Amino acid sequence: MQPETPYNPGMATDKAKLMVYMDPAYKEGLAKLAAMHNRSMSNYVETLIIDAVDKAIAGGNLPGQPPQQPPQP
Repeated sequence: MQPETPYNPGMATDKAKLMVYMDPAYKEGLAKLAAMHNRSMSNYVETLIIDAVDKAIAGGNLPGQPPQQPPQP
């Protein structure tokens, strides 16, 4: 097992990591939106990205099929 570090919080996941730079005011707004939806900021951003990619594929703006999402508990 790997030691806990700021870059490896000890959570088991096979998801890719994405870093984003943004204006602090938008980060604050994002935090409020995530809290309103009872989600972490990371999970909320993932949800926004999934929705955007799925809509682009469905609208013919992005080739391919949507990735298969595991069922939500």
